[in-house]
Amino acid sequence: MTNEILGVQLEIIAQHSEGYFGDPSGFEELLYSTKTANSYLLVGKGGYSSKYSATAVYELTRRQAQDYLIGVKGEEEAYRILPKTAPQKAKPAAKPAAKKTTKAAAKPAAKKAPAKKTTTKNETDAKK
Repeated sequence: MTNEILGVQLEIIAQHSEGYFGDPSGFEELLYSTKTANSYLLVGKGGYSSKYSATAVYELTRRQAQDYLIGVKGEEEAYRILPKTAPQKAKPAAKPAAKKTTKAAAKPAAKKAPAKKTTTKNETDAKK
């Protein structure tokens, strides 16, 4: 499989075949890594009575590619070809921020001026 056919940069990372050349039930599988991270292509081709009577191309994730390799090569060889990735640690839940009191940030509450007393004359004062 050449780069021009699929239009992406490919690199063969594993090959598996069953049968012999010209065997109608024999087939060959090639696992390619693409330029895109965690994206792989499995290409199968084989004889007319094999599971790949017509060339087939499957896009796989990294985990699917590792599972495929474990099935055909064994676990040790699979992880040599495609090493396990370190699991991403989940970020701890954010704790509510404690109120910080610093001299610059803490401002005293503004005091309200006392309400002015209104002086109203009693009706009795007005009549005098």
